[in-house]
Amino acid sequence: MKLTVIRGGGLAGLTRQAELSADALPPAEATKLSELVEGSGLLDEAAPREAPPAHPDELSYEVSVEHQGRALTRRFTEQTLPDEVRSLIAWVDSRPEHRNSIVPR
Repeated sequence: MKLTVIRGGGLAGLTRQAELSADALPPAEATKLSELVEGSGLLDEAAPREAPPAHPDELSYEVSVEHQGRALTRRFTEQTLPDEVRSLIAWVDSRPEHRNSIVPR
């Protein structure tokens, strides 16, 4: 399983990307990643994939999950980001194994 979070907009207008792969985690933490992704609803095929346009200076999120040969991407704004997805992103950001980068526009 691999999770990619792209955040853009906000006051600075930067686009940042964070990636975390279960392969880079200890087994217990890889299980935790799977549990958080499953609990977030990101793998639900019926969930909306697109968010309404963001307001000026509002962050936009693109969250992609690669799991068992399939890839799903969901888009949110700061206002539409579900708490479960927000918690998942915070957990990924807290892991020392995640990779951060600035994405060129």
